[in-house]
Amino acid sequence: MNPRRHEPPPPEIHRLLLEAAAPHAHQIRRSDPEAALDTVARALLGACFHNSVRPDPVTGETARRRYADELGDMAIAYLLTPDRRRTTRT
Repeated sequence: MNPRRHEPPPPEIHRLLLEAAAPHAHQIRRSDPEAALDTVARALLGACFHNSVRPDPVTGETARRRYADELGDMAIAYLLTPDRRRTTRT
């Protein structure tokens, strides 16, 4: 019997984000593109959830578009940036 841990499938929105990014995976400069896409999907979903529970959420069409653009820019910057070199001190 294989003692592998069972992991549930990602939520639908998470799956859709990963699916939409898949054709661009060859452009990702992280050492593990699949893990990097998962990290970005989780970060974007977390940012959206966090915004929804804040006492001062981003509201209005213009503000939401700006917020989405900024989150997208951060995600793209992360995906296009190679991993940092790790030293024994970090």
